[in-house]
Amino acid sequence: MHTVKEIAELTGVSTRTLRYYDEIGLLPPTCKNEAGYRLYDDKALERLQQILFFREFEISLKEIKSILEHPDFDRNQILQMQRKMLVKKKRRNSRNGKMI
Repeated sequence: MHTVKEIAELTGVSTRTLRYYDEIGLLPPTCKNEAGYRLYDDKALERLQQILFFREFEISLKEIKSILEHPDFDRNQILQMQRKMLVKKKRRNSRNGKMI
C-alpha cells in the first residue's frame, strides 16, 4: 500500500491532484489507515496510469470517469484505444515536423 505522498513521488502527480481525484470519485483510495491517510494498492496505481494516459490526450476528467466506470469496461479495449491514440499523435507530430 502506498500513501498519497508516495504516489505523488512515483508518478509526478501532485498530492493536491490526487486528493481532488478522490473528491470527485475518479481515484478513490483503496482504504484509509487509522490516522485517516489515504492508501492505494497496485490496482489503484494502474487506474491512475490509465487516467494520466487519457489526460495526455486532453480527455476531460468527467469523460475519463465515465470510461473507467462503464460496466462493459474492457481493459483490452482500452489498450486498443490507447494504441490508436498514440498512432494518431505520432502521425500528427510527424506532419508537424516534431520528433517523438
